[in-house]
Amino acid sequence: MRKLILAFAIFGAFQTQAQSLKDAIKLSDNEQFYAATRAFRNLIQQEPTVGENYFYMGENYFKSEKLDSAQIAYNKGAEINPTNPINFVGLGKVQWYSGKFDDAKQNFTKAQTLSANKNALVLMKIAECYTQADKKDIMTAFSLLTAAAKLEPKNAEVYILTGDAYLENNNDGSNAIKNYEKAAELDKSSVKAILRIGQLYGRARNYNLALDYYKKAALIDSTFAPAYREQGELYYMAKQYNIAKAKYKRFLELSSNNLDARTRYASFLFLSKEYSNSIAEIKEIQKLDTSSNILNRLLSYAYYETGDFSNGLSKSNTF
Repeated sequence: MRKLILAFAIFGAFQTQAQSLKDAIKLSDNEQFYAATRAFRNLIQQEPTVGENYFYMGENYFKSEKLDSAQIAYNKGAEINPTNPINFVGLGKVQWYSGKFDDAKQNFTKAQTLSANKNALVLMKIAECYTQADKKDIMTAFSLLTAAAKLEPKNAEVYILTGDAYLENNNDGSNAIKNYEKAAELDKSSVKAILRIGQLYGRARNYNLALDYYKKAALIDSTFAPAYREQGELYYMAKQYNIAKAKYKRFLELSSNNLDARTRYASFLFLSKEYSNSIAEIKEIQKLDTSSNILNRLLSYAYYETGDFSNGLSKSNTF
């Protein structure tokens, strides 16, 4: 279940270079959440009555696990443009993830009614919720995605979501990869489809082929942060810690420096015997969040390796 984080102001003045909605969505898909937030704020300043701007800003917050901020964005979009169904999907999604299933279904139904079930995005986003949330409804997701594919048969995202649904349906990798490959065929630039294929091979423990697809995704779009994270994980499994460290560093440069990723990077630094750098990274993380006890243990080991036994013992005791 995604954690609730207190919302913060999202509609204040902010100067950024003009970007299209497509550009802002790409930043969010690339997990460049802070840059995406700035882009969406700028779009809202330029086009304050466009409901999709608020929805995708909410999606950006949702992906970075800020449900309260996501809800504010969806609410504002529904208030500004009440005839646009998409923000009601967003509100329903927050409710579904929060365990308010009846309320969520009411908002989903409202969105479908407003769109007369003729809006593929509405159907896809409801299906995505039913597929990815802890409480799933895969059969309804399949029905919605089938309807979406009839409306937009050349929309690659429909097939990516369908592949995801198959994976959640008894781990049906065969049908999942068919849909991911269909998405990649429809959109040659779809790094998301290529990433999914790589992840599927990774699940099947075909790590060499998985790595090939992650590298292919990075070649298609060198700013696609998840491709570097996945490469880092594979190199870590192969105990090639220096390469894993380099891939994770690139991921952090591109992404929002989320704390989980930074913790992983600190571990790679330690395993690469860069103990002083690992200590420095952990200290920076602990300025923001001291809740990870794993970091105390890692810090104690790193201090011992550098000969700082006093701090090593202190952190060991803290652990």
